Amino acid sequence: MIHPTAIIDPAAEISPSAEIGALVYIGANSVIRDRVKIGVHSVIESNTEIGEDTEIFPCVCIGCAPQDTGYKGEDTYVKIGKKNVLREFVTVHRATAKADRLTEIGDNCYLMANVHIAHDCKLGNNIIMANGASLSGHVQVGDNAVFSGLLGVHQFVRIGTMAMVSALSRISKDVPAYCMVYSDTIEGLNVVGLRRNGVSSEVRAELKKALKIYLDKSIPVSEAKERLAALEQYKEIQIFRKSCEESVRGVIRKG
Repeated sequence: MIHPTAIIDPAAEISPSAEIGALVYIGANSVIRDRVKIGVHSVIESNTEIGEDTEIFPCVCIGCAPQDTGYKGEDTYVKIGKKNVLREFVTVHRATAKADRLTEIGDNCYLMANVHIAHDCKLGNNIIMANGASLSGHVQVGDNAVFSGLLGVHQFVRIGTMAMVSALSRISKDVPAYCMVYSDTIEGLNVVGLRRNGVSSEVRAELKKALKIYLDKSIPVSEAKERLAALEQYKEIQIFRKSCEESVRGVIRKG
């Protein structure tokens, strides 16, 4: 169902089962999949794909040009997966031409009011972002991460799988998987998130050992890597190690 006041570019592809509200604009080469709902006054700019069963609330803006002074109007894209919820005034910008030209959000994410996803960001699945959380350009976020409200993440930062970022944080370095952080300080493991996602007590205990080793600055990095490798190598330990060892920007190592 398309409201008669909606403006749809002829080059857009709209599923017959999609619901397009009043005064919505959908630009050229956009694809709106099955059962997508788009609320009133929302803008879906060009080169944007919205996956099945995604619900977009009023006044959301997706696919507008990146806020990057080097952007010269190149064809770039936004892809949003299935079963996401984008609440009022969320903004998701198209990528620049500096990487793969794609800003991407996975499946089952919940973005609350006034969340901002900048150009070239890559978000996994099952991510929750509370009101006013903001990601700068090229940020990467692992599955099941949680962001509290009114926080900012610096460009090129990586947020690990199942990490939790506390409200009012300013994150300028990478956050290891499974950790709970406030600004530049690791507060501990995201124990609640681990439990909710079915991670066993045995694995949580091993992750606590891993985090203790990682935060001990009296241990040289090379030795810390050896100690982490000596732990029981559950997949979660491997993911934790990888999030620390593959960082380019540098990882928070303060507890």
